[in-house]
Amino acid sequence: MDKKLKNYIKEAEELAKKPTKEKREYHFMMLETFKHERLIHLLVTLFFATFLILFFFAFLYFAIFTSDAELLSYCLGTVTLALTVTEVLYARHYYLLENGCQKLEDISKKFYNIKD
Repeated sequence: MDKKLKNYIKEAEELAKKPTKEKREYHFMMLETFKHERLIHLLVTLFFATFLILFFFAFLYFAIFTSDAELLSYCLGTVTLALTVTEVLYARHYYLLENGCQKLEDISKKFYNIKD
């Protein structure tokens, strides 16, 4: 998705140089597609963050307060580590989508010759 967004940003800059109704409609359709993708990734990121917090506190509880659940503690630690890595990657991807959508919204202003 990152490559697709970067390629479309370049394409949108070219489309905005000589805007027509068809180019404008195409641009706004693509913008809505990327915004939808951004929303879905926000929800997935929050979902994984919730599970990360739950597993982290479960790991802490079993690591600190129970001495006989060593295997469970290691398993929870492993799952917590995997969720942490996944969350970092999702956050990075969401960051790129957010910045790309912001660039596309700035390009949208060029379709109507609006200046900041």
